[in-house]
Amino acid sequence: MLTITTIVGNIFHDKELMNKFKQMESQKKCERMKILRHELERGRIRKTTDLGTDIGLILNSQLYHGDVIMADQEKFVIVEQLPEKVISIKIKNLKDNPVNLVTLGHIIGNRHKPIMINDDTLSFPIHVDSEVEVFKKLFSGIMHDFEFMVEEQIFQPQRGMYIHEH
Repeated sequence: MLTITTIVGNIFHDKELMNKFKQMESQKKCERMKILRHELERGRIRKTTDLGTDIGLILNSQLYHGDVIMADQEKFVIVEQLPEKVISIKIKNLKDNPVNLVTLGHIIGNRHKPIMINDDTLSFPIHVDSEVEVFKKLFSGIMHDFEFMVEEQIFQPQRGMYIHEH
């Protein structure tokens, strides 16, 4: 087992690491440690990469999608977060109805959901398909201002807006 205690960096925040990642990937020396979002918070993790390397992580910080946990001449290991089912709500008229925006935030907050905001779209994870119908019912009075979608994606909560889900 390979024991890792530090994170090298993140390919999405470091151009040099991204270039190294692309180079190592082209040489077939890149491995992916696939992980669920809730596992990213753990300080101790044991996983096997997609190419079979057994890795034990002992960390004092949280992992993120794109983190590099090993980068040498022979092996480049990257953390790859697995996609999950999310509800995405596209806001049609951002400025026209602030009351509906507050209502939307209140409904999601009352369910203790972490959120991700990209431009005019707010997303949050769901655990079971029955949650879709619950949220459709909860949003029924304000849906005319929003476009409601269910999709699989890598969910990364806004920093500072992560809530431990119930």
